[in-house]
Amino acid sequence: MRRWILLSLFAAMPVWADWSFVAKTDDFNLYGETNTRKKTGNVMRMWFMADYKATQSVRLPPPLLWTNYQSIRELKEFDCANRQHRSLKTMLFANHLTKGDPLYGYDSAGAFGPVAAAALDEAQFQFACK
Repeated sequence: MRRWILLSLFAAMPVWADWSFVAKTDDFNLYGETNTRKKTGNVMRMWFMADYKATQSVRLPPPLLWTNYQSIRELKEFDCANRQHRSLKTMLFANHLTKGDPLYGYDSAGAFGPVAAAALDEAQFQFACK
């Protein structure tokens, strides 16, 4: 019985993320969670986190309330052979470094699109596909 209680306690503990710095903008630092990398053929899937320097505000669908957040976690896929990417899931967090429960999340598995020439998009692509 004691062994079962210990196992259930460990199962309830958070898994520590292995975040690595990817890029920096004037507004946020971008990190990639290396222990979530999963490759299937030419497609690499992994989580990224944007940690904002200042609190951000967004108006969310019903009931259309303004929500403040300080970090975003996003699951992305990269087609490394064809230089394409897409977002699969996005979650907003009230605290820095995605601490606490998500405020809001949505799935967005649309079609792959080209990786833009912008420095941030290129940095994510290089980090995921290296």
